[in-house]
This record gives sequence, structure tokens and C-alpha cells, in this order.
Amino acid sequence: MTVRPGTVTIIRGGRLLDARAHRADPGDILVTGDTISEIGPPGLAAPAGAVTVDARGMLLHPGLINAHTHAHGNLAKGMGDRWTLELLLTAAPWINGNRSAEDRLLSAKIGAVEMVLKGCTAAYDLPLELPVPTHEGVESIGRAYAEVGMRAVIAPMVADRTLYEAIPGLMDVLSPSQREDVAKLQPVPWKQSLDGMRAGLHGWTLDRQQVGLAVAPTIPHHCSDEFIRGCADLAKEYGVGLHSHVAESKVQAIVGLQRYGKTLTAHLDSLGALGQHFTVAHGVWLDHDDMKRLGDHGASVAHNPGSNMRLGNGFGDMKAMLERSVNVGIGTDGANCLRPCAWPRSSPRVRARTSSAG
Repeated sequence: MTVRPGTVTIIRGGRLLDARAHRADPGDILVTGDTISEIGPPGLAAPAGAVTVDARGMLLHPGLINAHTHAHGNLAKGMGDRWTLELLLTAAPWINGNRSAEDRLLSAKIGAVEMVLKGCTAAYDLPLELPVPTHEGVESIGRAYAEVGMRAVIAPMVADRTLYEAIPGLMDVLSPSQREDVAKLQPVPWKQSLDGMRAGLHGWTLDRQQVGLAVAPTIPHHCSDEFIRGCADLAKEYGVGLHSHVAESKVQAIVGLQRYGKTLTAHLDSLGALGQHFTVAHGVWLDHDDMKRLGDHGASVAHNPGSNMRLGNGFGDMKAMLERSVNVGIGTDGANCLRPCAWPRSSPRVRARTSSAG
């Protein structure tokens, strides 16, 4: 979005949100170019020739920030219904595979436009590119945000274990033919992923103040300890964020205890991953010790209530997080985690789902 430097705009008649005071008094806003130059009472003076925007009946507030989303999900709306997180992950290659750079740009741009239309001006995006993130693919997503005019942090999801390796006992129940199919999904070695991320961070050509990069070992038990340490070191080396899906589902909470003998958060802490740069996605199944650990490190949680409800994971205890000094943000998660299939309104299935949701 391009704004001519000399353009002056006066927004009149809206109500200005003061979140701390729980008020929204009438006021005007003067904008010069792309910068708010003055906020004042109704009738605020404006230069002759200023463009007037009538905001009567509207609430004026700072741009919203989507703390956790997935660009690839915007081309996958309605492709599944009534699935758990783990079933969604199982379907990921079918839903998101075989996409070109143009597909990824389109998917990201659809999401960016929808966010802007709803007052969102920034997003923390964890896109998926199979079999491994590429510079071309990540840059196409970055260009989509830049062309729409949003700010974004892009953290391509990476792992060195498949879902089937990550969940103890899952491989054992697969048939021989299924194991052969699963073997084809094996991620690249973790050192290769780290080299690719380092090259991307070093060679990023977009304006980093508008669209930057971060590191996202997608789910802790989907990554070897060496890989998580490498991701944490890489994020510190370049001064960027580290973002991971932690305690999103009950399965994840149990697997952490089974695999590590401790919670996923405690395990990440033992690997040196936690810090002010670290963000937990979801955090539904965090216990109070986890929350205190995150708060003590100055870490954050990006909670996604819509997605957590849709996938049946529950709601995180945000009050308890805030009481333990955790920074909490709100995200949408991927659009394919939010949009139901297009069942007819008269369908008994729709009526049952609506009534059960209260």
C-alpha cells in the first residue's frame, strides 16, 4: 500500500478507544502521509485541501496484531471438519502439498487482505512449505504482506521428525505398507534445515522493519534436542524470535511427559530455548509451573481460542498466565482450523453443532 508523502487526511466523527480508561470519546485524527501527526477533540484544525474521512458511528483503535497464524491455511478453508489437531497434521501433505511460489503468495495475500479488512495491521505467521522451506517460498509470502501493506514476522515451520515418529507407539500400529508411505514424508536432516534458515536470515532482501523473519521448530517433540538447540542458537545469533506450538493438545501434553519425563515447557527450558524472544503457540495445557517458568523468562503465549475450540483442545487459562507475568497475545491460527465445511443451514449436523456450542 503506497501513501504519497504529501497527502494529508483528517478522520472526523469517530470515537477514540482508550483501552486503559475503558472509554471511547469522540475525536478527530490528522494523518500526514502514513503517519498520525495529531489526535484531538472534534473540530481539530486541518490544512486546506486535506482529505476528509467520515468516521461517524465507528470506533477508532490501534491496529490489531494477529499473534499466531499460518499463511498456507488460506487456500485450505473448508477442506476438513470435526478433526483433531493430530488428524489435521496427518492431512497436511494432502492439504498443503504441491504448491508453487505463486500459490504461496496468493494464499498469504488472501489472508493479509482479510486481516486488514478486519483492522489487523500485523501478524506473526508460521507458514508450511513441503518438504522443506525454500528462500523462494518464504520470500513469496513476505512479498504478499509487503504488497498489502501489513507488518509481519514470518517463521517457516521446521522439524526433523514426522508426526508418526514424534508420538510414541504410533509407528508400531502402522501396517508395513503404511510405514513405507510414512517414510516418504521424512524431513531433511536438521543440519540441512539450519543451514537453509541461516541462509534465509542472512540473505533476506525485504525491509526487515516491515517484514522480518523468525525461527519456528514447529512442535518440540517433532524436533530432536540437537535441532531445538540449533534453532535457539540461530535465533539468538540473528536477534530474531523463536516460536513453537507447545501444549496445544492433550496428546502433546501427554507425549511430553512420556518422552521427556517432564512437560514440554520444562524440556524446552532445559535446552536453553526460553527467553524474552520465545513465544508459545496455544499453551492450552500449560500447568502453573509452566506458566511461572515462562513468566520468569519474559516469554509470551499466543492463544488461539477460535482454533482451540474448533479442534477440541480447550481454552488456556489466560488469567493464570497474566498473574504469573506471561505476555499474552491473541491469534487466529490457520484459516483451515476455523472455517467449517459448507453444510446446508438446514442440516441436522449444523443444528447439533450450534446447539452443543451454546
